[in-house]
Amino acid sequence: MGNLYRLNSLFELEISKYPKVVNFDKALFERSQAFEYLFLILSNKNDCTILGAPVSEELIEYWGKNKISCGDNFITDDSYFGDTLTLDKKKIKDKVLVEWGKTSLINHTKFILEKKKHIISNSHFINSKINQTRWKESQKVNRVNSIVCSNKFELEYALSVMPLPLVIKSEFGFSGRGSYIVKSKDEIKEISKKLNEISKENPGGISVEEWVEEFKTKDFSGLFELSSKKSTLLAITQMLVDKFGTYRGSLIQKNFGEEFIKGMNSIINSYQRYSSSYSGPISMDGFAFKREDKLEIQYMSEINFRYSMGRVLYDLNKKIGTDTDDCALLFFPVKSKDLKFKALISNLAKVEKEYKCRIIIVTPLTMQNGNNYPFLGFYVSSKSKFPTKINDSIRKLLL
Repeated sequence: MGNLYRLNSLFELEISKYPKVVNFDKALFERSQAFEYLFLILSNKNDCTILGAPVSEELIEYWGKNKISCGDNFITDDSYFGDTLTLDKKKIKDKVLVEWGKTSLINHTKFILEKKKHIISNSHFINSKINQTRWKESQKVNRVNSIVCSNKFELEYALSVMPLPLVIKSEFGFSGRGSYIVKSKDEIKEISKKLNEISKENPGGISVEEWVEEFKTKDFSGLFELSSKKSTLLAITQMLVDKFGTYRGSLIQKNFGEEFIKGMNSIINSYQRYSSSYSGPISMDGFAFKREDKLEIQYMSEINFRYSMGRVLYDLNKKIGTDTDDCALLFFPVKSKDLKFKALISNLAKVEKEYKCRIIIVTPLTMQNGNNYPFLGFYVSSKSKFPTKINDSIRKLLL
């Protein structure tokens, strides 16, 4: 027995466009290929990971030197297949499918991975940000002003009455994609030219919300495991976001606060009745912000019924870390075209020594064509409180 891992990080696009096959731009495809290694490093000897590019030998050798072993892999140039993906008979025997987001099943008789309409339909319903916003409003747990719009005319109305700044959110946006931040009247005029396009791309609806980014004091995410209609809170991560609102990683610290634990458990216990057909990992993203000097806590900004970077961090720390360490999963853009793997490892060793921490590279540096990937991922663990200055030290090595 073992797992067959498929890290379909573009899951939201898959379920929003189905049954159409999604055509990804180059940047998105490269991003997705690099992320697939996060499941590879989680895998064990009986597992197999689907990869869209040949395995990075330098990375596997590096993991080995750090006493990290992983399972087999299956290479395909069709990571985001249409209806079926033909698999290697030997590599899928007795395997259980683990996807980033659920869309498929293994057919052990035909040795294929099959997209299943009922699975995608369920994923579509429970991951819809519009459905979730309507639930928050009905349960009066929404701490930010929101208007759900079903068409262009309702969207025009929302833009006319909602105070600035505001954010327009698509039904299946991810990592900031599909969102439009509007801060001025001039930006209102510009976005008004795109309303037909936005409405067409989001037939299930659009959400317009007040933008409170400048007043946030903390971004966090609760990691839950759902099974047999029971939810288990595994950890609460602090999400690391840069000044532009771009996600840069997740941090798990030993103590987060009982108030957050109670608040998140309360919402999940209510919401799981709405999503009782799902079992597996979920993450509930939230944030704290100031409104007129009063602290407000939005325990549920959105719920992701899938794996998350925070869950990868939690599982990876279980595999190669300890329960007592602070740990983080960090992602930084690779700016240098001349960056070499061996030189990076040498420089990281100096950072480790300075901050008394452990740093492991978790995604490949170099693509098959010899160019560097646009970003690199790092696992960092520290026995003392996580040194936030380490972020800048690692980032500078990639410039």
